[in-house]
Amino acid sequence: MAHHVADTDASPAHDPVEAFYAAYNGHDAAAAAALYAGDGWHEEAHNGMRREGRAALQAGLDRFFGFLAQAHWQVRERIDAGTQVAVVYTLTGALAVDIKGQPTRGRPIELKGVHLFDIADGAIRGTRDYWDPAAFQRQIAEMTA
Repeated sequence: MAHHVADTDASPAHDPVEAFYAAYNGHDAAAAAALYAGDGWHEEAHNGMRREGRAALQAGLDRFFGFLAQAHWQVRERIDAGTQVAVVYTLTGALAVDIKGQPTRGRPIELKGVHLFDIADGAIRGTRDYWDPAAFQRQIAEMTA
């Protein structure tokens, strides 16, 4: 993993970004939501959908973990710039549901993306997730062809 650092405020003892991926990869929605400030938010960049507050963040993650079993984020690159952190990741997992009546349950998914983090006072103020929905749709189309 490439790691570039420039003026980071996160202490090595508590790195909210590392804790974020540990919680995500452990499928621990409550732990992930607890890393956010009380009014923290997460936004899906491709459609602008935004969840605000820890309860909404936890509920969204619980749904996501039910949709993509064995979800795992592999950090490919991390760039720290003060209170901003960018992480390039690869998400892998297996669909836990059938989509549009098609037998997609158990089929593997792999998506590349970027998380942008806003960090303040040791907590995550917000995250933006950039990934290509067309890549996801292509994988679904291949499964159902």
